[in-house]
Amino acid sequence: MKYTYTYTSPSKSTATKIKNHKVFEKEVTTYIQATSTKNAPEYNAILSDIKKLTNTLSVKASASKIFKQELTDIQKKKPLSEPTVWGGVTLKKVDVAKDFIQKLLIIKKYGVLGFEIHEKKHEHLKIVEGCCLVFWINHRGKPKTTITIQIAGPKDEFTFEPKDEHGILTLTDCIIEETSTNHLDDLVYIFNAHL
Repeated sequence: MKYTYTYTSPSKSTATKIKNHKVFEKEVTTYIQATSTKNAPEYNAILSDIKKLTNTLSVKASASKIFKQELTDIQKKKPLSEPTVWGGVTLKKVDVAKDFIQKLLIIKKYGVLGFEIHEKKHEHLKIVEGCCLVFWINHRGKPKTTITIQIAGPKDEFTFEPKDEHGILTLTDCIIEETSTNHLDDLVYIFNAHL
């Protein structure tokens, strides 16, 4: 399958926190007009190129005490945590009867989460702190192959239904709250991602 790209402007609250986002928008829009992806190496090359374009952005953020404590707990392999290449996950709430799971994704600066889908899982992401690029397709019942890229910051939210593709590239240390249905092992990578 061949994926193309589009860019959408950040929310007003995120735009006020990021200087030069209009310059980035112009550069990334020009770049993605001539870009498409068919496989993981092409996707990773695009991530690398887009990361370079983010050098025009002025994003001020430092890791909070919460980020540092969560990351330390993950690295020590505390209960209900799982380390990953990009940081890790801490499980916060589980209610099997209500089909509900809440966890925090603790993602280090320039961490990359693969471009993925879930077969059954419904997922809601809320940026708690930090700034990232979200790559996503919301199908809403229609097949689509255009990946939307958006800068996201605190309070921005994204909802993904089963089979909606999505991935993340962080620009700063980030905490993202994930609330989902109880499908812990429901993960299919379209493209494994790394920088």
